[in-house]
Amino acid sequence: MLTRTPQSSEHDMDKKPHNWGRPIAPALRGYGTAHQRMRRRMLAEEPYCRQCREEGRGNVPAKFADHIIPRCLGGSDDRSNYQPLCRDHALTKTGKEGAMMRHAKRRARARLAEANEVKP
Repeated sequence: MLTRTPQSSEHDMDKKPHNWGRPIAPALRGYGTAHQRMRRRMLAEEPYCRQCREEGRGNVPAKFADHIIPRCLGGSDDRSNYQPLCRDHALTKTGKEGAMMRHAKRRARARLAEANEVKP
């Protein structure tokens, strides 16, 4: 239940609380057995973070199988679209992609609202 604090507004009271405690299972997001097999194969072939090697940071072990082009933007599940990343690089890339998607959604909503206001 939301409670009103001195800095909250009426608008804040209408928002639903985000459910941080219930992560969606990877298999439900499309990362099932096939992804796990590809992850193991890729990390066996290329065990070090690709970004760290490009930056000259040496052989930092990779823990994440990252899609170079995100699946939500049309990226495939082919081996050529995977890259091994360390935790730091994976989190940085995921954060940038999330910010990009939020910004695109905001722009789309603004354009839609603008188009609805202009109707004669």
